[in-house]
Amino acid sequence: VESIRAVLPDAQKKQEQDCAVQNWITSLKDVLHLADDLLDEFIIEGMVHSSSSSHNFLHQKVAPEIEKIQKKFADVLEEMDKLKLSPKVVVKQTDGLRSKSNSFLLESDITGREDDKEEIINLLRQPHRNILSVAIVGIGGIGKTTLARSVYNDVEVQNHFEKQMWVCVSNNFDVKTIVKKMLESLINSKIDDKLSFEYIQHKLLENLTGERYLLVLDDIGNASHTKWTQLRTYLMCGAEDSRVLMTTRSKIVSEASNLYVLNGLTLDVSWSLLKKITFGNETSVVNQKLESIGTKIAEKCMGIPLAIRTLGGLLQNNSEEREWINVLHDWEIQKDMLIQLCMAQGYLECSDGKQLMEDV
Repeated sequence: VESIRAVLPDAQKKQEQDCAVQNWITSLKDVLHLADDLLDEFIIEGMVHSSSSSHNFLHQKVAPEIEKIQKKFADVLEEMDKLKLSPKVVVKQTDGLRSKSNSFLLESDITGREDDKEEIINLLRQPHRNILSVAIVGIGGIGKTTLARSVYNDVEVQNHFEKQMWVCVSNNFDVKTIVKKMLESLINSKIDDKLSFEYIQHKLLENLTGERYLLVLDDIGNASHTKWTQLRTYLMCGAEDSRVLMTTRSKIVSEASNLYVLNGLTLDVSWSLLKKITFGNETSVVNQKLESIGTKIAEKCMGIPLAIRTLGGLLQNNSEEREWINVLHDWEIQKDMLIQLCMAQGYLECSDGKQLMEDV
């Protein structure tokens, strides 16, 4: 992984003029998509089944798929060596393969989110003298990061902002760590842990002063007002119309200028997405019986793209009604479980003590 990251900047520069490099990048994306989808599938399995069932799933489904992915990854590495790409010095690698901070590698389909994307881009481009921030709020698996990534990679957005940074925060809202990751994103290289924080501050200031930037803070948990205030001091050096885009599971993000609540996909869009993942095309024609079963499967996903992607992966290129019925019965996503999950994540709230969570 380190060797691939080291040559990515060179590959990105050469892909427009070199078809071989372009094909290699496509192969790399395909492998990472496979790994990403497999992990998503395992997460959903753990959510809806018992530990014994998940154990069997690990051996019967995950282990063989991991072997396939490892072989494909080895082929990617072999092809990379043949291309003679020039590595950029990478001092230290700390992030894993699945790091969401690498927005280039894991660009995904945003079926059904086109309007959401347009609205967020409009929010980011609103005239505002101060550094305006937008928070995409939603439960896990609803597609917050995928949507933010699509906005981040949009050509219009890239042309509007002079500098862009992507930082995966997760549960660790540590200001020094965030500042370091901001600089790493700007220079597209890892920073030696031995370098002083004063030096990192100086380099960030050097790169951002007077520049109109977009900073994405992905997967933010609850952070104290004090930490937000500390982070803000490092953001003020940019141009006035710089923007911060956040993704979070909690509506309690007092520092955000705008909250954008991301709801589940509609049933029609869910079914279209399921068909697209299963058959490779959302316009694929299926028989009436299969469509009836598929619609029920889509409905059970309750508009959550992660669940739709996972079940679509299980049904891929499979038109047997028996298999679809098995998925319909075996992959029950219980309403009560989802409600409890939403409550635990702080996404659902009661307006008064008497209101039931099912009514929210």
